[in-house]
Amino acid sequence: MVYKARPLNGIWATAPYLHNGSVPNLWELLQKPEKRVVRFWVGSRKFDPVNVGFVTTEGLNEFQVLTPAGAIQAGNSNRGHEAGTDLSDDEKRQLIEYMKTL
Repeated sequence: MVYKARPLNGIWATAPYLHNGSVPNLWELLQKPEKRVVRFWVGSRKFDPVNVGFVTTEGLNEFQVLTPAGAIQAGNSNRGHEAGTDLSDDEKRQLIEYMKTL
């Protein structure tokens, strides 16, 4: 079986990212997995045009990757998908600007 990736058209409007919504915006998606935020608010309808996602400082619920003990909660990992994480910050910003045009 072959996995067919979805088109990137409108990627800017589909936050949060990854299959479980564990990455709040495109900027965080391009960070090394171990450097990504581990808690953020979801449910805001305010768009963040810089990081390309929704505002994560307010919302209806807090998404937590880690348990209070510091372990990754089952089903909430944000550690996968490392494509683009080796780019410089400037290259990441350029890539995000390109994705906004799709």
